[in-house]
Amino acid sequence: MILADIGNTNIHIYKNGDIFNIKNPQKFDKKVYYISVNKNKEKEFLKLNPNAVNLKDYVEFKSDYKNLGIDRIMACVSVQNGVVIDAGSAVTIDIMKDGIHQGGIIAPGLFAFKEAFVKISEVLKVEYKKFDLNTLPKNTNEALIYGSVGLIINTVKNFEGPYFFTGGDGEFLSEFIGGVYIKDLVFRGMIKTIKEKL
Repeated sequence: MILADIGNTNIHIYKNGDIFNIKNPQKFDKKVYYISVNKNKEKEFLKLNPNAVNLKDYVEFKSDYKNLGIDRIMACVSVQNGVVIDAGSAVTIDIMKDGIHQGGIIAPGLFAFKEAFVKISEVLKVEYKKFDLNTLPKNTNEALIYGSVGLIINTVKNFEGPYFFTGGDGEFLSEFIGGVYIKDLVFRGMIKTIKEKL
């Protein structure tokens, strides 16, 4: 069984417990289940894998949030209570209570902040590293970290944990708040959906 999460930048593939990223769709010989937030890449993917099953049609998820992305839904499906932070191209923060989605936030990802700073001034090049957000920055790099990571973490702290992080920058961000990093959180939601509905 192959699981595919077709994102805005990459296609994340789950195969035999391993996760890897590909830029362009490819053909798979095994049964494929997928989710997608990228219509163009999804069309290309389905040309190569016409029998792939879209899990969006099977997932059960309670929320009043309109147009919630399927990637966010799958990240939240296996969390009963807590804050789900998916730190990729964008950072999404979703609140779960008793298995019901309460609402969520979308913020720029770290790479987007990095690009924005350089557009303001070419001297504003940030090197992301661990920094104590309880201290006042003493140099430009620390100020840029606080202005990006600090904004994200302080927003997350507005909500009661536990905090579950996933996504490319999830492990790094989890260190600032003592959260749990779960690399395959989206895929766990996909597997749960397959077990319950297919």
